[in-house]
Amino acid sequence: MEKNNHEEIARQEVLDAYFLSRHNMPAEGSTQCNRSTEEIMNELEEMVYLRKEDVIKWLVEHEYHPITELDGSVKWAIWRIPI
Repeated sequence: MEKNNHEEIARQEVLDAYFLSRHNMPAEGSTQCNRSTEEIMNELEEMVYLRKEDVIKWLVEHEYHPITELDGSVKWAIWRIPI
């Protein structure tokens, strides 16, 4: 397996783990915790190097959608569920 394949697998595994307790829709007991692409990247930077396109691709493939915050900024709509 090439180095690039290992890196891609690592990126996918870290994103999968990060979103294990997060959903794209509200669920019972969940709290909304919208994040920008940059915020997600910053939260995971100690684990793996992520490019914006890695995060965006993962979010779109898993049916996450942008939402406009009260201040006019645009973030991904994310609901955190307790684990």
